[in-house]
Amino acid sequence: MNKIIFIIGASGSGKTTLVKKLEKEESAHFRVLYFDSIQVPSFEEMQERYGGPEEWQRVKTIEWVEEIKKNWLPIQSVVLDGQTRPSFIEEACQKNEISEFEIILLDCSDDERKRRLIDRGDNNLADVHMMRWAEYLRKECQNRGYCIIDTTHLTIKEVLSELSEFLHEVIDPSVR
Repeated sequence: MNKIIFIIGASGSGKTTLVKKLEKEESAHFRVLYFDSIQVPSFEEMQERYGGPEEWQRVKTIEWVEEIKKNWLPIQSVVLDGQTRPSFIEEACQKNEISEFEIILLDCSDDERKRRLIDRGDNNLADVHMMRWAEYLRKECQNRGYCIIDTTHLTIKEVLSELSEFLHEVIDPSVR
């Protein structure tokens, strides 16, 4: 049975870098999609149309899961890279009658996150709000028993190996 694997994490955790490498190395095993490939509106637009960023994120998570179920899940498993709450993923899967899904949190220390964000020129994201968001995701995933990969002291190759191993364990071998 095909599954959706959500790879989540706050900015600077390494998720998009890793998912892009994973896509190059493992592309035949599953479809890779990126949450942010949809147009992310400004804060003002999120506020006006959805009542705020949190509701925008919830609505878009539900829409993503609906689209994945319709267009890709009948064919193969899907990896979705994005920043969204585990509770929104669970709600989206429940609304779309999907029970086969996994959530993997990529995480790192606040100091490492700040360093990565500054190194890539996203100084504006290296703030207290991003650190709180990372802490929130960490606690939510811990409380729900989801897989957490700490990327703080690992090379990209090491994280990729750990992530690939986990994916091969959870994706039905007949799909590979």
